[in-house]
Amino acid sequence: MGVEPIAAVPAAPDPVSHSSDTTVPTYGRFAMAHALVITTCVVTAAILAPREMTVGDVLALIAGAGGIGAAIVIAVVTGSRRVGRIGRLVRAYLSSGN
Repeated sequence: MGVEPIAAVPAAPDPVSHSSDTTVPTYGRFAMAHALVITTCVVTAAILAPREMTVGDVLALIAGAGGIGAAIVIAVVTGSRRVGRIGRLVRAYLSSGN
């Protein structure tokens, strides 16, 4: 009757130190400001919506408002040179004095 030895437990990995030289830039990740823009769009749509809406209409309204908020965040985060035609249109409208 042989007794099998207990398998060795692997050693715990060394703790990772969080140094300041490996920080992720703010524009590269989803931050609180981005969430606030999307939330503001959804809340504004909910406040302005009529009370007699069906559930399907409410879901479409929330999806549309969230999509608009996400489009705003993407347009701002990607920068003015990479936005393309929409960015040029907005810049032309804002510079025309309207």
